Amino acid sequence: MEHHCSRSLSTRYVGVLPHERFDMTTNLTPRGAAVLDVVVRHFIATGRPAGSVTVAQQLIEGISSATVRNVMAELAREGYLTQPHTSAGRAPTARGYVAYVEHLIRYGDLQRVDEDRMRERLGEVPPEIDAVLQRACSVLSEMTQHVGMVLAPPPAEADIRHVELVRVGPDSVAVVFVTTGGQVHTRTVVFDEQLAECELEEAADFLRRRFAGYTLRELRERVIAQCSKGSSRPELLAVRLVRRSLRESIDRAEVFVEGAFRLLDSPELAERATLPDIFAAFEEPSEISRLLAECGAESGPHVLIGRDGLPEALRGCALVAAGYGSGTRPFGALGVLGPARMHYERTIPMVTTMARVTGDVVTRLCA
Repeated sequence: MEHHCSRSLSTRYVGVLPHERFDMTTNLTPRGAAVLDVVVRHFIATGRPAGSVTVAQQLIEGISSATVRNVMAELAREGYLTQPHTSAGRAPTARGYVAYVEHLIRYGDLQRVDEDRMRERLGEVPPEIDAVLQRACSVLSEMTQHVGMVLAPPPAEADIRHVELVRVGPDSVAVVFVTTGGQVHTRTVVFDEQLAECELEEAADFLRRRFAGYTLRELRERVIAQCSKGSSRPELLAVRLVRRSLRESIDRAEVFVEGAFRLLDSPELAERATLPDIFAAFEEPSEISRLLAECGAESGPHVLIGRDGLPEALRGCALVAAGYGSGTRPFGALGVLGPARMHYERTIPMVTTMARVTGDVVTRLCA
């Protein structure tokens, strides 16, 4: 099986390579880019700022620590590095991480991923979309040691495979839609009058005959337009049921989250007073849903770091995400959230490979 990822990183820092390789951003010189690369990798590996002597030892190009100090000072002025304490070395800022990640993605300094193992793990669950997405979420969290997140396809875009109307009380009816991939969407509708069993069956039969294969969005939009006042009672009853049962938003997609506790293992996040805000974001995931949806709308991996695209509650974090789907048709998105000091060369290919594998599985379930 083909693996869409590149060579593993050497244990030695990249150092200075030919000039055309170092265009992380338009205003970084090759030497500045090489120094930034060393500082970021050192900080990710150790959690400690890098001093000029350490950086000079890791560079392939033989330059003095004094020269490195000057380069680091310039990078700090440009916003790529920061100095936590006067006597300390330099650590990357969010802008520094972004430049580093752009370099990784552009030139493929990414580690290999066992794609076959991912497919095997997703194949262990029942062939249902929700089960597959939940497993993809947990596997991502396990593999990266960060918070796994998966945005499910919105119910509105799911194709209807079956409709049932089930009485659940004297004046209550459960409207059950079974859609592609075995997803079940149930809404309860309360009526002022009692409905006969034959009326419910005729209304359900009308919906199955007329709208099988439609999406829930199309059903909501078209069932009312296709049924006039001259329609039969079962048809009018179907209109009332659809109108009331789909009154709730069917455009909001569910977000699966796994491994939120892993944030506690990150000293830089655990010490922050904002950690409760991060957990609150998981309880009300509308912002996370928006971020994942935006990432899933475009091809390729997306990396948001700190205030560079992330909400205030997630400052200090990084989100690596990618869309999954069938060809050019997006289904949803998945990714991981962790500290800005994450191993991007390992995390990015894990997310992009899981997105491809998940897209393949969901496509088969929707066929």
